[in-house]
Amino acid sequence: MVFAGSCCLQMLSRRSFFPEPRKPVCPGPVGTGDLRGRREPGSFGIAEIFASRARYGGAMGILNGLFGREPGTGRKAGAETRERPGWDAITVACEQLYPDQTEPFHVGTLVSSFLGGVDPLEGISVYRADEPRPHWHYITYGLTDVYGKQGGPGDSGVSGYGFELTFRLADDEAMKAKEPPTWPLSLLQNLARYVFRTGNGFAPNQQIDANGPIVPGEETTQTALGFIEDPDLGGIETPSGSVQFVQLVGLTAEDLDDVNNWDAEKFFSLLTGSRPKGVTELRGVSLRADPEIATQITEGRKKDGSQMGQVFIDVLRITSEGGMPMLTIGARVAGVLGERLNSRLPHGREFLLHSPDAELLFLPGGRTGIQLGAKEATLTLDPADLSRLAATLRAKAGQYMAPDGVIWNVERTEITDNDGNVVETIG
Repeated sequence: MVFAGSCCLQMLSRRSFFPEPRKPVCPGPVGTGDLRGRREPGSFGIAEIFASRARYGGAMGILNGLFGREPGTGRKAGAETRERPGWDAITVACEQLYPDQTEPFHVGTLVSSFLGGVDPLEGISVYRADEPRPHWHYITYGLTDVYGKQGGPGDSGVSGYGFELTFRLADDEAMKAKEPPTWPLSLLQNLARYVFRTGNGFAPNQQIDANGPIVPGEETTQTALGFIEDPDLGGIETPSGSVQFVQLVGLTAEDLDDVNNWDAEKFFSLLTGSRPKGVTELRGVSLRADPEIATQITEGRKKDGSQMGQVFIDVLRITSEGGMPMLTIGARVAGVLGERLNSRLPHGREFLLHSPDAELLFLPGGRTGIQLGAKEATLTLDPADLSRLAATLRAKAGQYMAPDGVIWNVERTEITDNDGNVVETIG
């Protein structure tokens, strides 16, 4: 399923993608209706995505030879002559954009996921681009029906999950380097693996918190990812249905804070205006480095509030103690919850915390009150109690009370590396 609107992925273990929450947390334009049971945009938490970068290291030349595409066909060299209308449609779109690169770097899989292979993507092609600055353009095959679908597209009219991923990495040597960097291959495979495992897709105006560098072990200011529509490829129609090309863009921690607490579409519009084609520079600065843009963001946040409607987290339990409701969350969430609520409720918008165990819906209102269910609760906050809650909760383990009669039990948050070792403790 694709989250429509802005979405932020946060993670606690970098094993899947990144740190707390380890499950999706999606921000985005949310209406005033009941959020429960609706997949409104929010933010995701995943852990393997940024974990492995050495998997393809040093092997691009070999893999390109083994799995290079036959010119003009989009098929793997030596592959059976099987019809691939979806694959060919993607290749045609790429070759229209890069007519002089009919044999790009291409990495395929030894064993297709259809045959039990571990890599969900059938392949990734990498093109050289010189505008607006030299960079590598990575494009996936496999999130859509590259082999075609019996009877054409389904009722939704889309092919597969409806999108393929792309990524543009700045490199001044891109036009003459022998091979492209290989770490984005693992990043793209891990993102695809998350989609296949959960059924949740990606769409423009979503974002992910990596809780660390997007490239493990490298010097970079980019600690999060955003998603935009690829400015060149856009969308195409194939015999299997429509395909949108969704591009990853690097974000700094400051960028992530801004997109989480503002309108994601407006933020990414500023980003693409400042960084043509959304090319990611590993040592790039935040948008606020430009004073004029910083002013636009500050004023926009104040005027518009946040479009992040819900957050998927690992820890959320609803119990009672001494006859009073007790809400248990992690320290990482406790540290930002007040800011999230202040960017939503004063603008008349709800906010939802969702975990595998429970749901907590916050509503703005003229009178504070809480309604409890077995695994869900609705907390209505008047302006005074909203301010009190925001001032009371801290990213520190312990118990807090706000508003009167509601206990918050905050547990420590542990962020682990790919081997399960704790690298940071919050609270």
